[in-house]
Amino acid sequence: MTTTPAAIRVVCILAVLLCCWHCTAALALTDDYARQKAEGWHPSHEDLAKAAAAKKSGKYTEITWEKLIPPSWNPAKVFDRFNFDRFSDDDPRADKALKEFQTLWSNAPANKILGGKMVSIAGFVAPLDFLGGDQMSEFLLVPYFGACIHVPPPPANQIIYVTLEKPLGIQMMDTVMVYGKLEIEKSESDIGDAGYRIKADAVEPYAAEETN
Repeated sequence: MTTTPAAIRVVCILAVLLCCWHCTAALALTDDYARQKAEGWHPSHEDLAKAAAAKKSGKYTEITWEKLIPPSWNPAKVFDRFNFDRFSDDDPRADKALKEFQTLWSNAPANKILGGKMVSIAGFVAPLDFLGGDQMSEFLLVPYFGACIHVPPPPANQIIYVTLEKPLGIQMMDTVMVYGKLEIEKSESDIGDAGYRIKADAVEPYAAEETN
């Protein structure tokens, strides 16, 4: 029995989800830096001063996205349970696999040891609200370009719901560094479910170190 288009479609979706999950460990802020530096958010002097004070304070530990994933969590094990090369057209197991992955993604566990920690973390902005122009007061921080907007969202333990004390002129998919207390708190939105929350003490533009 050969793999059919219906099964292939499901396999491709799951493969994309797994690929994106693996990308998060490397913090995929790469090719988009040059464009973001040229077109991204230009903060006020007050915003820059807050970020500088946060950095200087020593209160915040910079973390990478892979730290948000509990070491024991491995969604690839779910994928391995299904023998996709034996799926027939409209095989109900394909829909079952997709639904199981979607549930797994939405309920991906947080790394409990990070709850309540003062952290700084860099990522891309996926807007949740616009208050006129480019102003926004809340957004999802995600680890790779296009997440939740152009490509499927990462698992909940790779999405941080960020709220701001005052609206900022951040643009969609800007790269930013966020400073604040990392709380383990589930929140749902139309574009992705977050497993963490930060009420930002400071936000600043983030640019990758250039390499030759």
